[in-house]
Parts: sequence; C-alpha cells; structure tokens
Amino acid sequence: MYQKYSGHLGGLASTLKQHIFLYLIFLQVSMVKTLPDCMRCNDTRVNISVRPRKRYAHARLCECVSSPCKTCKGTGYIMEQDSFQRDVALVCPDCEQVKQRVELYNYTRIPRRYWNSRLNKEDQDDVNEIVFDLLLSILRLLPQRLSNQNILRTEDEDLKGMVIMGSPGTGKTHLMTGFAYQCTISQGISCIFQSFAELLSELRQGYSEGKSDIEIIEPHLQTDILIIDDLGKGRNSEWELGILDMLISERYNRNQMIMVTTNFTESEEDTLREQVRSREKSETEHFITDTIRKRVGERIHSRLKEMCYFENLIGKDRRISEDEIDEE
Repeated sequence: MYQKYSGHLGGLASTLKQHIFLYLIFLQVSMVKTLPDCMRCNDTRVNISVRPRKRYAHARLCECVSSPCKTCKGTGYIMEQDSFQRDVALVCPDCEQVKQRVELYNYTRIPRRYWNSRLNKEDQDDVNEIVFDLLLSILRLLPQRLSNQNILRTEDEDLKGMVIMGSPGTGKTHLMTGFAYQCTISQGISCIFQSFAELLSELRQGYSEGKSDIEIIEPHLQTDILIIDDLGKGRNSEWELGILDMLISERYNRNQMIMVTTNFTESEEDTLREQVRSREKSETEHFITDTIRKRVGERIHSRLKEMCYFENLIGKDRRISEDEIDEE
C-alpha cells in the first residue's frame, strides 16, 4: 500500500516540478518582452539631457536611430496609397518624424530642472490623481480637437485647457512639463512652455530692439499649446495685466488652447499668502491673500474660466523632505 501511494506522490511531484519550471520560463519570456529594445531611450528614439551652462533641456536623436534610415532608405518619406489608390508621400515615422518631434521639444523650452518630466504612471499618486487623469484625457483628445480647431462647438462639446492651482511645491510644474513632453515627443504637437516672469523679461528685451508687443508674442499665438507657468507672479502692474490680457484674448479669439499653473486659487482660505513689504519699519507683518480672480482681474478670469478646467492640487511641499517636515 505504501509503495503504491509513494509511486503516485512521486509522479505528482515530478509533474509539479515540470509545471513550475515551465512557469518560470514563461515569466522570463514575459519580462524580456516588456523590456525596451533600446535602454537608452526606452524605444522613443529620443534622448533628453541637460548641457553645461544651458538654461533648457535638450532633445536629440538616440543612437539607436539608424543612418541612413532602413525604412525610407534615407529619403525621409515613404510612399503609400490612399483610398483612391493614389500614391501619397508620407513623412517617414522612423527618422524624419522623430527629427521633427525633437525640434518641437527643443522649441518648447523646458527648464533644465524638469528634463526628466514625462507624465508617466510613476508620477501619479493619491494626491494628484484627479489632475493627472485629466491631463491624460486632454492628451488623448488633443489630436482630434486640433484637427477640428476651426469648428465652433458648444462649451460642453469643446475640449478645454487646464488651470492647475495650488501651493508652491505640490508638483504643478512637473506635471505640466511632462504634459509638454507627451505633446511634442509622443504626439508631434507644438508647445511653448514659459513662465510669466520670463515672458515679461522677453517683452522688455524686445522693446529695446524696437519690436512691438504683437511681434514678440506672435510665436505664443502660433503654437498649438501655450503653457504659462506661475501665472500671477510679479508686481501685478497695469502693464503686466495688459500683456496677459492681450495674450489670452488673442488665443481666446482664435479658439486656441492654453494651460496654466498658478499659486493663486479661487478661495482665500488656501490661496498664496504674500507678505506686504513696507518702507516703514514695523513689528507687525501684513499679508495679502489674493484669489486668482482678484489677481488677474475679472476679464481675464472670465475668459480663462471658459477656456480651461480649474483644478486645485492640494498636498504638502514635495521639495521639502520628510525629515524637514518632522522637524517643523
């Protein structure tokens, strides 16, 4: 009896070992399939890096892009037939298209600090989940929206941009530069990313060269997506608000999308608290708590409301380590 059951158990053990062995092989094959062919660029065929003493991140073709291209034999174009069986020249997706997207990324001017922003799933967490998912939804629908840009739609039908509000350090700029990466490198959509303070600085430089306001901001009107970082930062002078009004009004009238980050929210309870500097020495500290409506004015706020989804990104300052928070 013992020998009989012992034989059965031996057979089961042998079969189990075979199944485990096959399963381990299956796991190894699956892992190999999920690994990119090029570890340098993760199969995007584009490398993003920073260069010494340069202000912006820089994109270039990865070494894995063959030269001359095997797909188009170095011509930059491939021939396909349309629905009427006519030959049509298309941009080669394996070389010329990648080069164009590299140029789009470099034209965007992503600050070097954010060279690694990608809007990948690793960037999503419980705090930014709503904003992250909405950015992905906008990305998914952008090509169709841009192809139908001249078609007037109702407010409910049209895809909007986004105003991300929140305290400093909550990750607004990181998400938005990742969004710009996906637009340019993944979808071939043109972007300009610029802080409002930098735009004002360029305007002053342009004035010294004899340029008009409209000449200076024309690139901001031609791009598919304009991203304004740190809206509301500055002295909030009449001239600054006039420039902002002109820029937003022009894109509004052209039915063009705009994306914004700002420290100013729609509620005085969680908006940015700014200390009022006074020439008179006083022990009492004075703060102002402007909402975004008050900061940019009723006219600009109204147009942004029509053009954008407003989302508040609440959370701790990600620039401060856990140890520093505990010490406080």
